[in-house]
Amino acid sequence: MTDDPNNQPPASPSAGSPPAPAAPPASSAAAPPAPAAPAAPAAPKADPLKAKVESRAVDLLHERFADQVVEVLYHAGDALVRLRKDRFLEIARMLRDDQELRFDYLSNLTAVHWPQRPQPFEMVYHLFSITKRHRLTLKMDLGEGEEAPTASVIWPTANWHEREVFDLFGIRFSGHPDLTRILMTDEWVGHPLRKDYPLEGKPEDHLQYREVTTAQHVYTYEKSPIRGFGWKKEIEKTGVGKG
Repeated sequence: MTDDPNNQPPASPSAGSPPAPAAPPASSAAAPPAPAAPAAPAAPKADPLKAKVESRAVDLLHERFADQVVEVLYHAGDALVRLRKDRFLEIARMLRDDQELRFDYLSNLTAVHWPQRPQPFEMVYHLFSITKRHRLTLKMDLGEGEEAPTASVIWPTANWHEREVFDLFGIRFSGHPDLTRILMTDEWVGHPLRKDYPLEGKPEDHLQYREVTTAQHVYTYEKSPIRGFGWKKEIEKTGVGKG
């Protein structure tokens, strides 16, 4: 019988050879997509109330008194300049007399008490030009017991404003012609607009000096924990009341 080379039995693997690795099963689903990178935080929007505005007054202060300018801020279209007090009167006179500026009216002068600051008192001056129709705010920091130069020699309206600040904050103004209380009585102890003054006041301060007999909204003792405060409508009927 002739051997057919095409009819040979399959060769058996040798005893020492390892079996061939099995093919991995085909994946039925695609791999999940990689997580998207977090979006960058949006840039904060600029506050339109604090946008810088052109101010000739600020430019002149930088040109002539650069060493006296502490900072410049802007609010609602107006400029605010914080100054040192060393040359304050010289600066104030320039702001009033310069023909481009003509800040001829001190519309308001007040103070703020910040007990946590090294210089706890902040003077605030609101200037206005009647002829040029523009505004400027000045600020100046003061320490406890430190005096401010009086602005009454530049703007006469500062006279009563400074008396009010002295009365309510205890800030003194060097050179003021009549630095006396203007709201509280002469014997009043303390300054009511300081942050360390009791919010409800001191009972001994609220004294009644005479009886009140007006028919509308008279003060009473009975309806309030602080003498001199509170209204008693019933008195309107009789027209008689006790202070």
